[in-house]
Amino acid sequence: MKKSTFTLYLSLILAATGAQAQTLKEAKAEYLKTHPARLARPSGQQTAEYLNTDYADTEKDCGSSSTPAFLCSGNLIRGTDVFSTQFHAWDPSPSSQSSGGVSFSYLRADSKFSSVAYDYNNGFIFYPYFWAPDNEGIDTNIDIMCAFPVDGWTVYRSDAGCGASSDYPQESVPCQEQGIYTADQWYAHFEKGGENHLYMCGFTTSDYSSEDTAAGFYQSILSRAKIESKYFSEQNELRLATWAQGKQDSLPIEAFFYIVESSSGLDSARKNQQDFYNTTTNHIWVPVIKLTLPQSPGGNAVFSYSAADQLIPEPVSQQ
Repeated sequence: MKKSTFTLYLSLILAATGAQAQTLKEAKAEYLKTHPARLARPSGQQTAEYLNTDYADTEKDCGSSSTPAFLCSGNLIRGTDVFSTQFHAWDPSPSSQSSGGVSFSYLRADSKFSSVAYDYNNGFIFYPYFWAPDNEGIDTNIDIMCAFPVDGWTVYRSDAGCGASSDYPQESVPCQEQGIYTADQWYAHFEKGGENHLYMCGFTTSDYSSEDTAAGFYQSILSRAKIESKYFSEQNELRLATWAQGKQDSLPIEAFFYIVESSSGLDSARKNQQDFYNTTTNHIWVPVIKLTLPQSPGGNAVFSYSAADQLIPEPVSQQ
């Protein structure tokens, strides 16, 4: 590619990114006209309440066909390994850097699971885009590219984990590309492939897609409901576009969490809180939240806050 051609191509990409960010900003402003405002940097207790509120909110979308429900409801969760001084928990892993995608799970009252990927017992939670604090320098333009009703085995897929697997190059392309638009169609396809995760398709949800991404994401939730009893112990999977290393000042981290059954999870969450506080330029305090996952389809997740769980005491200004 000639330098002049590449420069034009890059300019078009950057322009599209800026336009999309503006569109989402406008959509957020419209959404907040009919929803109560939230505190910019809430207390630990208020954070837990917001997380529980977002968990219970089962909206189909956030106001339009281009604003999927994850923008305003539910909990975007990423499990992380045991705390290490060799890396920051929020920095993308080497595999995420090479693939272009970072795996999260989406926890909501109609999208439940009993364990986090790899049985991790701690991690962090991103704000839903519409609830991220304004004027705090937070980057809310991290694209949520696709959604799988269960673990998509995305490490074996192309296109940042959202595309086809090499085992099934036609059958595993994104659902909408195959004419799969409903939960019934997704389930039939899943069954046809013998419930093979590499045969399964995921729903496109990217900001830059021409598809009805709100409907696609909601159908992924309805698809999970069809297999919930069998796959309740297995989390769903969303792929977010990989962000740069060292972006702690602008990442939309709402909380660090630990799974209630694990004392080692609390230790890692507390150390991640301290690492984040020490690493961010303005010493941003993010609460450690206890997450109790449901152990049956009839149960519910619960987020709770305790001052005793905090390694860095909560600032007086946020109490």
